[in-house]
Amino acid sequence: MRKTLLAVIAACVCILFASCTQKPIESEGFVIKRGTNLSHWLSQSDARGEERASRITEADFARLAEAGFDHLRIPIDEEQFWDEQGNKLPEAWDLLEMALDNCQKYGLRAIVDLHIIRAHYFNAGFDGTKNTLFEDPAAQEGLINLWYQLSDALKHHSTDYVAYEFMNEPVADDHEQWNQL
Repeated sequence: MRKTLLAVIAACVCILFASCTQKPIESEGFVIKRGTNLSHWLSQSDARGEERASRITEADFARLAEAGFDHLRIPIDEEQFWDEQGNKLPEAWDLLEMALDNCQKYGLRAIVDLHIIRAHYFNAGFDGTKNTLFEDPAAQEGLINLWYQLSDALKHHSTDYVAYEFMNEPVADDHEQWNQL
């Protein structure tokens, strides 16, 4: 199991590296100092349609930049971006693109955080769900597929402005498995 998970993580890193190296490096790099989180918008929210679209607007990005922030962390959840069959849900992707475009427009860097996937949720056990990522090869393949799609969808954004966060830090029950890697 440990070798399989290590292979999954290695594959995700390779996918991200490959997508980042498709662009020439002509920049100062991804440097951040003061940021904030756009929580409960594209993650951990039941809002859809106009309700979700109106929660974060271009004016918010302008205000955050004016307030002195240099980056935003944008958590995203698998269930908001892909249906149960793995098909992309266009509304969420459009909102993410709007956010990344506005980040660049206002000089903000963005960290896209794959916050919750169906096979691994950082609060699993507390809410009755069970993490299967460490045990199920299909769940591991699913994670690799998510990263391929995410990387492909965002590769046109400069790595000076967009970075990826692999997944949230696991809770106590998962630390043993992560530490064995």
